[in-house]
Amino acid sequence: MRCVIVKPSPEAASQIEVLCALISESLPSFIEGKYSVEVKEGAIEICTPDVVEVAEIVSKFSGVAYAALAEKVKTDFDEVLQALVGAGEKCIFDNERFSVKVEAQQNLGYRASDLQTLALSTLIGKVSGRGARPDEKRPDKVVYALVSKEAAYVFTHRYLGPGGLPSGASGGCVILVEPTVRSLVGGWLVQRAGFTPNYLVTNYPSQPEALYRSIENLALLRCCVAKRSLQLLYVDVGKRGRVGGSEQGFSWSNLAAALGVKAAVKEKIGTFCMSLGLGGRSLQNVLKYACRDGVNILSPASFFTEEELMAYAKKIGLQRTLPLDVGESRLTVLDESGRPISDLDEAAEYLLKNVSKVDLTDGFLDAHRLTDELS
Repeated sequence: MRCVIVKPSPEAASQIEVLCALISESLPSFIEGKYSVEVKEGAIEICTPDVVEVAEIVSKFSGVAYAALAEKVKTDFDEVLQALVGAGEKCIFDNERFSVKVEAQQNLGYRASDLQTLALSTLIGKVSGRGARPDEKRPDKVVYALVSKEAAYVFTHRYLGPGGLPSGASGGCVILVEPTVRSLVGGWLVQRAGFTPNYLVTNYPSQPEALYRSIENLALLRCCVAKRSLQLLYVDVGKRGRVGGSEQGFSWSNLAAALGVKAAVKEKIGTFCMSLGLGGRSLQNVLKYACRDGVNILSPASFFTEEELMAYAKKIGLQRTLPLDVGESRLTVLDESGRPISDLDEAAEYLLKNVSKVDLTDGFLDAHRLTDELS
């Protein structure tokens, strides 16, 4: 029987029941087909006719080490051996290097090492005529078996997950999503750390494309969270703000921090994530502001080099060229009569009065449609 087998990350192994429940509850946001999700002694089995689609989806969730397309067989030694050899014969091509990896629980009546050795030697006899050869260090193909007391799962293809903790294990976090690489990577790392996100998105004066780029980043982050619904907070800064031109203006980092911290307080969430520069007065102001309101502030991507950021962005699925950072600019917030607001707290409160809340029930967001709805 074909199924998807999900292995939790080492950090999430003790919370496998929580991860299983999250996957089961969230899949309707991503697929329409039928499925069942069960914990099977250290792994999660998903029975579904859409094994490839489900494996791809689940492999993006935090707390997942990998999701594999597996053949489920009985735990009998000879049956598992036959499945391993059969899978290897099908997937190993001419002149490829290959290996066999068997992970088995104790007290099965046989050792994983014995099964692995016999499967490897049998495969050598089957495929050596094609020029294929074993190579434990740099194999082109690996034939895996995951064996428990209940069942054995044999597979040759697995989608590697992000690892980390299941969503919600670390509480909630308001994540400021900006149209930059650093914002995308930072938000993804916070989600990987087990925080359930409440997304905060703004538009920018005189930058009509910025909102759409932020929503594209939001879509990449949303599909990595095993939740049936998430919340988006949208603040229309562009309507009540203008770039520069006033002594009452605020640096973007200060205004964004004020919005995020106050949004977190209003939503009763103790953590806020945004991209921060590591030097200058703005950083000190942001940290003081967060401490004053009792909100923890995270900026996990601030220390990364451009090369490291782009490696993470590629892993997340970013395909468009984006700037690394927003850059520092000054914004003036205007009240109803068009006069500048000089107090930062007052400006943030004023902007948050008209915050829009959107329930993100779709796992895969349509960035164009959502941008149109917010505009």
